[in-house]
Amino acid sequence: MLRPLFALAFLASPLLATAQPSDDLPVERVILFTSGVGYFEHGGRVTGDSEVVLRFDETALNDVLKSLLVEDTRGRVAGVVYPTQAPVERTLRSFAIDLSQDPSLAGILRQVRGADVVVSTPSGETRGTVVSVELAMRDVGEGVAQVPVLSMLTPSGLTTVRLDTARRLQFTDASLQSELEGALTALAEARGGERKPVRVQFRGNGSRPVRLGYVVESPVWKTSYRLVLPEGDSGEGQLQGWALVENPTESDWRNVDLTLVSGRPVSFIQDLYTPRYVQRPVVVAQDDALVRPETYARSLRRERPAPEAVPDEVDVEDALIGGIVSAGAPAPPPPPPARPLDIAGSVQAQGDAGDFGELFAYRLGDVTLPRRGSAMLPIVADAVEAERLSIYRQSSGLRHPMRGVRLTNTTDKSLRAGPATVLDEGYAGDTQIPDLPAGDERLLTFSLDQDVIVDVVPLPNGSIRITSGRIVDGVLRMQTEQRIATGYQIENRAERSRTVLVEHPRRGNAQLVEPSVADETAPGLYRVRSVVRAGVMDTLIVREAVVTDQRIALATTNPDVIAVWARADGDLPDDVRDALRRAIEQRRELAETERQIRERQREVQEITQEQERIRGNLGAIENDSDYGRRLLTKLNEQETRLETLAEQIDRLEAEANRQRAALRVTVQ
Repeated sequence: MLRPLFALAFLASPLLATAQPSDDLPVERVILFTSGVGYFEHGGRVTGDSEVVLRFDETALNDVLKSLLVEDTRGRVAGVVYPTQAPVERTLRSFAIDLSQDPSLAGILRQVRGADVVVSTPSGETRGTVVSVELAMRDVGEGVAQVPVLSMLTPSGLTTVRLDTARRLQFTDASLQSELEGALTALAEARGGERKPVRVQFRGNGSRPVRLGYVVESPVWKTSYRLVLPEGDSGEGQLQGWALVENPTESDWRNVDLTLVSGRPVSFIQDLYTPRYVQRPVVVAQDDALVRPETYARSLRRERPAPEAVPDEVDVEDALIGGIVSAGAPAPPPPPPARPLDIAGSVQAQGDAGDFGELFAYRLGDVTLPRRGSAMLPIVADAVEAERLSIYRQSSGLRHPMRGVRLTNTTDKSLRAGPATVLDEGYAGDTQIPDLPAGDERLLTFSLDQDVIVDVVPLPNGSIRITSGRIVDGVLRMQTEQRIATGYQIENRAERSRTVLVEHPRRGNAQLVEPSVADETAPGLYRVRSVVRAGVMDTLIVREAVVTDQRIALATTNPDVIAVWARADGDLPDDVRDALRRAIEQRRELAETERQIRERQREVQEITQEQERIRGNLGAIENDSDYGRRLLTKLNEQETRLETLAEQIDRLEAEANRQRAALRVTVQ
């Protein structure tokens, strides 16, 4: 039974991490997701107060700090210590003994003047306090050279010790010794390059089991399949599935409990490793400043929710990997001699498969995989329903259909997408299996069917026919239908019959007429099946009805157009046809009235233009002259004609309005 250690382990983000665990805590459990993250769990025993060290790439520490889970059943976890991101030189300068400049022994002793030390030389052991370190001329072999000399204050007075003869030097101050050890540890960690130690500190008594887990980026596990087609046109084929798994860690997996999850949990990166500092304001002290009363805004009370009770023990295994069913199956009988390989009898699925919360998982048994190694693990070995098909798609531009299969996932597993090698008395081609839940089906193609030729034969379109019509407020509303036919000439040159599945493009809102129902539909197309015997040429005809909605305003449409629709074939009701016939004469009468109105309006425009010319001439001559009186007489006659035309236009417009109203009929 899994403990609550794993309940939050799948909410971490993907960052590349390579962990090098302690030998006492090997990897025991791995859960890999198709989202590119993996959960790694270590387990083992510790004794007393212990420390377990894991090493990660620096880029992975954000992920580890967010997802690390630790469990000590009979002790406690004191803390998790990890190195700062500060440069090593800055870290070294923080110690009492600064090793950032690579000092010599003399340089170290100069930093600790006043400290008590013990120096061992061939002449004996000297205890005292460091006073100074100087260079002095001393005999060295047959010559003279400068050597470092340590001056010490001892109970008997000042003493000098040649450091080039010192065999051992020890600080008597434990805190100073600890500072030197800390600086050396920082140097060792920096020497490890980008790999940073994460130290998990356990506190307790005796030997006891501990576990820790974390989520880091991991290579996506992949799948590949082998599909053996049935002997007949349809029946049981054999599907063999392999999971391709990689061990990206620096430790070997020995009998690891491996789970492969098909799903993509939410994952993100948050920088937790970089130190953050808050800039604080500088406040100037004003001792002599007057103290003034302050006013404060009213605070809003917010009730804090009570902490939820944590159960003592949660069966997370049932919650996360519940409903597991056996993926193994007894091997089928030996294959017929024609089969070159018996993949069903030689490989069986490893482990169990089932739901993993809202996801699907394959839980494999003990898996052993060397570090930085990869493996193929069998996860599917089941019979599946398969139907042989030749699938033709006109948009491909080829005369040959593709050999394919309708694969139905009759296993109890959810198949993850991956490539598949198709076998049909030998290698037949490659295909791609999409994500396929249990019970679902997909069309797969794997090679060109060169034994079948398909030619598209365009057929003449039918005439436009009215399927329904009515008149509403003088508007003829109709639905018209036109039959469009396409022929597919299929020639089967193979020695066995072929089931050809033709993908016919769907035309907008067209309705299928022949055949009355497609074998199946997909977005933008129909699929129609045709079984063609060996050595036979057959023709598949697909007819569609293109339905169009039309609106015709009787008062503004040419009467000849109305006459065409009144005589058109179709299911136009008799009362609608009668109304259209009446509308033809009414529309002609309205057209005549509108013509007369236009003629009179044109005459009014001509008279108005002529009057402008006459008034211009009158302005240039004497009105009492013969020519002036003539122009005035003509203006008077034109005014009389304009009055007559205005009366006629008003009468004709009234008549046109009456005629238009007569056309605004409603016939349902």
